[in-house]
Formats: sequence, C-alpha cells, structure tokens
Amino acid sequence: MKYLHIFSYDENEKFSTSFIEFINENFNLNEHYFLLTSGRKYNNHTKSGNNLEILPYDIKSIGILTKYINKSEKVFFHGLSNNKYIDITLLLQPRVLKKCNWCIWGGDLYLYESRNSSFRTKLREIPRRTIIKNIGGLITHVKGDFELAQKWYGAKGEYYYSFMYTSNLFKGYNLTNSKKDEEIYIQIGNSGLDTNNHLEVFTKLEKYKTKKIQIICPLSYAYESNPSYREEVIKAGKEIFGDKFIPILEFMPFDEYLNLLSKVDIAIFNHDRQQAVGNITTLLGLGKKIYIRDNITTWDFCIEHGLKVFDSNGDFEDLFEMLDNHTRERNIENIKDKFSKEKLKKDLNKLFS
Repeated sequence: MKYLHIFSYDENEKFSTSFIEFINENFNLNEHYFLLTSGRKYNNHTKSGNNLEILPYDIKSIGILTKYINKSEKVFFHGLSNNKYIDITLLLQPRVLKKCNWCIWGGDLYLYESRNSSFRTKLREIPRRTIIKNIGGLITHVKGDFELAQKWYGAKGEYYYSFMYTSNLFKGYNLTNSKKDEEIYIQIGNSGLDTNNHLEVFTKLEKYKTKKIQIICPLSYAYESNPSYREEVIKAGKEIFGDKFIPILEFMPFDEYLNLLSKVDIAIFNHDRQQAVGNITTLLGLGKKIYIRDNITTWDFCIEHGLKVFDSNGDFEDLFEMLDNHTRERNIENIKDKFSKEKLKKDLNKLFS
C-alpha cells in the first residue's frame, strides 16, 4: 500500500464512493487504501472493492490511523473537518505531516471564520492550526483557497492543482427536448446551508414574480446543522413566488439531479464563500448562465479558467439576457477541456508520482 486516503464525514457519500470507484478503475487498486471516518454505515461502500475500511468514531481509531499512516508513502486527507481522533493522531506524531496532503473541500477551510464564536470553536482551532501549518501539501483547483490557508493558518505546504472528484467532471449531456415549456427555470443555491443567502436573492427577484418563471431551490443537502433555516427559506419562497417556488427536499440520485440541472436556464449561487463549484462547473458545461459573488475565491477561479459568470451582488437587471452563442460555447469548451476524465487522471498521476 503506497497511498492512503482518509475521508472526513461525507454526507450521502457525495465524494467518497465515486472517487474510490474512479481510483480502482483507473489506477492500481493494490496501491491505494481508503479509510472512511464517520463511523456510520455507508450504503454503497461494498461496491468499492476490498481496499476500504470504515473507522469507528472512538479512541480505537487512533491506533488504526497510526498503523496505516506509518505504512504509507503518501497520505491524502479528503476534507479536514471536526474529527478529534485524527487531530490527536497527527499531533502525537507530527513528523508524518510532511507526507500528508489536504484535499480542501471548502467548508473545512472556512471553519476558520467561526473560530471565535464559542469556547469550543476556539479550542477546535488549536490542533487545526498546527496541522494545517505543517501539512506537506494542499490540493484544490481553487487557488484562492490555498492562499487563504496560507493567510489564516500560515500553511507552509506545497500547492497542487486538481479538481479531484468526479462530481466536477464535464458532462456531455444531451439537452434535446429536456424542457418543452417557455418558462425560465432559475436555480437558487445548492443546499440548505445559510451560506447560500437564499432570502437575499428572493428579495431581489420578487419584482419578477409575475413573469413566467420557476424557482428551483435544492435544500436536501447539508441542512441538518440548521434545519430551522431551511423552513424559513421554504416559507419565504412560497410567500413570494407561490406555486412557482419548487423546493427540492429529498436527496436525488446523480442522474436525476443532472436531469434537473439540464432544465435550468439561470443559476444564482449567492454564497459568501467558496461553495458549489461542482454545480457551477456542471451548469457552465451545460451552457447555462451563472451568477456568483465577485468577492469570493470562486470568482477568481472562474476568471482563471476562462469562464464567463455574472455578479450576484447586483440587482439582476440583466437577469433574462441570455448568453450569446460565442460566450456559451466558450464556457462549454473550457469546461470540457479543463474538467475531462483525461485531465483528472493526469492530475492524479502527478499527485501519486
């Protein structure tokens, strides 16, 4: 075993299952081993092969982690969220941090912003600061997040570019007859987190409520931390847009979700931090018009990748001005080129070499 992959809690196996399958199909599976750290039963892990183990969420995991980390040439932490047993393991043997790499998910980085909200968050940041400062490599396709890790945590590790997960792959989806009506479908946000700032968007779009629109609002993902917020969004959406507001409350299989995205004309991701990059790249690859804030790292990511997006900080006066064919095709070609299966294999080969 050369490469150890340690996954943080992955709700609905959003990243882990497809990534493990991709590695096992495209690389030597005998060189890779996967540890899933949530301690709960994974629905799909049996499809991923024999190079996988689920860790208990208790002190026993420290011994298991120590054994596998010391046996490995390189270690990849897929997300660094709140797992005290991982923190303890790394603090007990700081020398191994040089061969460790952090695949930044976004939310794990932006925990920094809540560091002073309580004594518990202050305590949480103590081991995180030591680990992130000294970890050997930081992996993300949003370079601005790497720069924030340097600024916030004094990270000294190397920067490696990779979009890592198959959710970011270009989808060559056939849109023929995917939408047969004349209504404009507008997606707002990608989850039930308050970082989507749904209500601000609702207020700005209220002036268009009499037009032929449908408001698609995915709320099934990541709402458990603040379920009352989701209820607030549903209530406000119904009050403003009535039957034109369509909340998505159940987790959808990927093919169904992709079919839903194919109907979207405009998507507004009003996040106040890097989030929903997989949604954004998928929709841009489908030729859709996207709004994000111009003061977050995702905006710079889009500019760096030659992707035309619009600023959600404004009042959406140009909302219904669709992309011209040249801009639309350029977005599609850039996504197709930079988020292909071949590009992912190439990037991962660099990480493993």
